[in-house]
Amino acid sequence: MTERPGPSAAMSRPVVRRLRLARRIVIGSFAVAVVMIPVFNAASAVSVAANGHRSREVAVLGFLLSVLLGWQCLRMVHHRLRLRAARSESAFWSSLGLLLAVAACMDLEFLTLMTGGLWWSVAVLVAPRRRMAVVSVLLLALPWVRYATFDERDFWLMSVIWGITVVWAPIMLLANHAVLLLWDVANEAHAAREAQARLAVSEERLRFARDLHDLLGHSLSGVALKSELAARLVRRDPERAVAEMAEVQQVAREALREVRAVVSGYREVDLPAELAGIRAVLSAGGTRCTVTGVDADVTPEQGTTLAWVVREGATNVLRHSSARRCDITLVREERAVVAEIFNDGVRRGTEGVRYGNGLTGLTERVAAAGGTLSARPVPDGFLLRAVLPADPANPHPGRPRAEVDGSGVAA
Repeated sequence: MTERPGPSAAMSRPVVRRLRLARRIVIGSFAVAVVMIPVFNAASAVSVAANGHRSREVAVLGFLLSVLLGWQCLRMVHHRLRLRAARSESAFWSSLGLLLAVAACMDLEFLTLMTGGLWWSVAVLVAPRRRMAVVSVLLLALPWVRYATFDERDFWLMSVIWGITVVWAPIMLLANHAVLLLWDVANEAHAAREAQARLAVSEERLRFARDLHDLLGHSLSGVALKSELAARLVRRDPERAVAEMAEVQQVAREALREVRAVVSGYREVDLPAELAGIRAVLSAGGTRCTVTGVDADVTPEQGTTLAWVVREGATNVLRHSSARRCDITLVREERAVVAEIFNDGVRRGTEGVRYGNGLTGLTERVAAAGGTLSARPVPDGFLLRAVLPADPANPHPGRPRAEVDGSGVAA
């Protein structure tokens, strides 16, 4: 039988899947912004070549360098998401060098300034603040230094171009920072959930260890003392030694009985609590879960068996499907108690069900309770169905109990 998945194991697959999707969305958002770098510089290359400010070869070189610049910006984002500081440093300095080379090739073009703003909106998320403060001052001053070398100057036009770039860069920074912040929050939430799951497991282990210590500590101490006493009395007072060993045997049997009672208590499963936990785990994993019939009238033995059924069904949904919806239904009929776990995560065209250890063990458990278990694909998904006899004394739900007359013969 499949062991009960802890929160971490149960949620890892869907959560990791969503985190991968979030990561692709984040990189895609940055990629859309970064793609504008070669687009801007393609237009700048055409402009500087047409105006004769640079030769065609230099303009093409500037465009090719802008493609590399865009790639380095994506590397910075990638390493920032993976928290690789050393590689982020390498990407930062190489991209800064490429930016200055592109600016040298394209001269003081409006779209070249916009490229600098795009690079800054990405680099400020990676580099230390003091370094970015120095680089920001450098980038703000360089256009004016170049402007001072022009023979013909238009101060107002230059101010407008420079001002648009200065406004443009923080806007892109806010957009990039918002996307990156969502990524960080998702990762922190996932880490917190994993830590909470590990803490819950540790607390349960400590509780179990404490219970066993309290239970067996006194009994084993008594066994040790009495057996030691019996060993000393075996020659001097055999009858008393026999009495002491009989008491050792009695204490050992009592300890064994208590251990079995404790272990049985740990093995018991509460159906309503199991349903609530499964609904929470599935919802956290991105699967919408609805539970119907949680108040169904079942015996404690039936509740334990049904709890194992829904547990195994939820485990299979989490591990082996990409379900978006899971419906758990408990129905008490006239002669049977029925539990159905449906999910829509099975692809169409799937035929047959291969029973693993989980379903095989569950089938045996349900059969031991006098019921039947079936697992099969249905038109809209997959259905796990367990049927238990409503009357535990009648292990065949579809067959009435034989009436017995006064002579003891079945009627």
